[in-house]
Amino acid sequence: MSAINLKLLQTFLAAVESGSFRQAAKDSNRAPSAISMQIRDLEEQIGISLFIRTRQRTELTPDGRLLYESVSKSMGDIRASIDHVADLVARRKGRIRIACAPTLAATRLAGILATFKLRYPHSHVEVIEVSPQAAVAMIQRQEIEFYIGPELAEPADLQFEPILEDPLHACVPREFDAGRAALGIEDLARHPLILLNRTTAARALLDRLAKAQDIELSPQYEVAASQTALSLAKAGLGICVLPRISIVDAAPAVRVVPIDPSQGHRWIGLLTAPGNVPHSYSERLKDIFRDALAASN
Repeated sequence: MSAINLKLLQTFLAAVESGSFRQAAKDSNRAPSAISMQIRDLEEQIGISLFIRTRQRTELTPDGRLLYESVSKSMGDIRASIDHVADLVARRKGRIRIACAPTLAATRLAGILATFKLRYPHSHVEVIEVSPQAAVAMIQRQEIEFYIGPELAEPADLQFEPILEDPLHACVPREFDAGRAALGIEDLARHPLILLNRTTAARALLDRLAKAQDIELSPQYEVAASQTALSLAKAGLGICVLPRISIVDAAPAVRVVPIDPSQGHRWIGLLTAPGNVPHSYSERLKDIFRDALAASN
């Protein structure tokens, strides 16, 4: 059997529910002959007589009754599904869902969202703190509008827009501070270290730099959060290495020293899926991220 034209089924339902071909034609602003022709086309496609036609009446055959009961239920399910999606879209008009790197969320996100809420008071932003790798999967599944965080080797179907260059810095307690203006990887290797764990983009960058110089870094402490690493450094337990954007309220317990600029930096930016139709609020929030991060340069 060839594919059934949905319009033929809709005409069939209209004819049954209106009580006659003539009334169905009137309701749909068509000629009765057009209704009759479409019913006949449907009968020929499915090989079933749907109506008993006489001069006095037009009524369903037993087979026509079976088809009506089945099709009307299916059409009802389709309408309910469409209504459900329409309701979700209506509720989503003021709601967007984004992902953010934890280091950025802890230091810059609050001010950016406060600005956004002030400009768009009816908006609702759901923020998920995840690693860049987890964000890639979420964007590909269209679970989030965009990701804001460090660059990564993104798949070909995604696009990274760099906004802020974010170099690595060392937070040096007084006990280990020789007063140098910058530190190299070889300098770090001589001191007790507090590093982010290997799931973080900053640690991956530091490990690549160390490997390129054939230097092995053996941290005494490995932590998941930048603020934890900074608190351990403030306690004098070692030098912590963090991206500059994640370092807040470091003084006076530690001195923030850049890692040799030729050795370590990364980019912070927006990761999106080209081709997806963006939410209007999403584009506005991206603009605020761009302005806020660019101002940090």
